[in-house]
Amino acid sequence: MLEPGRFNSRTRCRVAVIWIDWYAYHVARFRGLNAAPTLTGKVTGLELVGGVGVHAGLKFREDLPPELAIETLEPESSWAQANKVQLARALWTRLSALEPEVVLVPGYYTLPAVAAALWAKLHRSASVLMTESTAYDHPRVAWKEWAKSLLLRALFDWAVAGGKEHLAYLEQLGFPKQRTARFYDVVDNELFAAGTDALRAQSPAAFNLPAQPYFVFVGRFAEEKNVGRLLESWISYRREGGHWPLVLVGDGPLGASLREAATASGFGSEVFFPGLKSSRALLPFYAFAGCFVLPSTREPWGLVVNEAMAAGLPVLVSDRCGCAEDLVAPGRNGLLFSPNDGSALTQCLHRIASLSAEALSQMGAESRRRISRYSPQNFGLEIARIAEMHRESLEDAPEPDLRSASTFEVQDRQPGDADLRTPNLSVAGQSEALNRSTVLGVLEGSR
Repeated sequence: MLEPGRFNSRTRCRVAVIWIDWYAYHVARFRGLNAAPTLTGKVTGLELVGGVGVHAGLKFREDLPPELAIETLEPESSWAQANKVQLARALWTRLSALEPEVVLVPGYYTLPAVAAALWAKLHRSASVLMTESTAYDHPRVAWKEWAKSLLLRALFDWAVAGGKEHLAYLEQLGFPKQRTARFYDVVDNELFAAGTDALRAQSPAAFNLPAQPYFVFVGRFAEEKNVGRLLESWISYRREGGHWPLVLVGDGPLGASLREAATASGFGSEVFFPGLKSSRALLPFYAFAGCFVLPSTREPWGLVVNEAMAAGLPVLVSDRCGCAEDLVAPGRNGLLFSPNDGSALTQCLHRIASLSAEALSQMGAESRRRISRYSPQNFGLEIARIAEMHRESLEDAPEPDLRSASTFEVQDRQPGDADLRTPNLSVAGQSEALNRSTVLGVLEGSR
């Protein structure tokens, strides 16, 4: 069942943007799209499911602002429960009703995403891949990379990515460099800047937070987030004479073991576990922190780094995070470290905690300066540029012959066996023909 937002459906849709389940940063991107002068009031958001999304067991989705043109295709479904064939059909039908000029597609590894890209190809709309994959965030297999390269070039006209590592991976896969854009990974900078500044006039005690500066982590307590290593390094820091407490904001499968380790260390009273928080509820934790830490062993980008930088904090970031090269200037607004080297992280904690209040403030100011370019508004301007270039490219292009192109159709032949019938992709000038085994092989493989 479709759950529409409160908007004028008669407004011509220029851009349709799709995500599986929408978090606060998706809404920020949506507002950025609408802020672009040529797109204002002409953007529709499509959310696939309204329940638990891609992070099974944890619901990060927040209520969508009713005044925004965002629709949820299956409001009561979780991503794990949803029938992907049914979602692909529903998405195809909705795109056919909207007739957008540009379709922003979340990745290339789900059936609904492939359906959206195929719809755009058949209807002379620009298919834009939204991606934050890097060459090292998953194990790579040569034949899958070859198939992925064919798939990307056949399905997508453009790609928008977070930063240098993501663009380099697209180029490695053979995607045309001149058809890429940046600033995909953005958050509501103003919310975190103004919100934390306002709170700093109050006392941290009002929020049950330490009176002195502390290190803060925000995220899931999952293996790849490496929170256990952070806790171990912080314990070493304390045993070596450090004084800053540690605040771990979030939840996840490793929550119980982390609490047990904190208690067993003898410093349990200095480790705080406030639980999972919404975007606005995060503001106090950023406001009174001395430094933010993200120790992940694998992180496509790390939007919490954006949040912390907008809040004016120095940042300690693992060099395996996709944002590291773009956002962190070592010694100026933070430090980089190897996530597998606990002693290096301990030294980083000591180095930051030894700085004067003035030096920490200067680092925080540099964080804000650097993150200002990574804004929802710049994301919107990038997509507006793509939309204008696509419109210009169609002015003199001949009308394609779609008589041989079938309507998108997926049939359930056997449980769990989806058959993707790939229409003629010549609309985009692609010569590659993707057969069923290639598409499904990539969908079932690593990202």
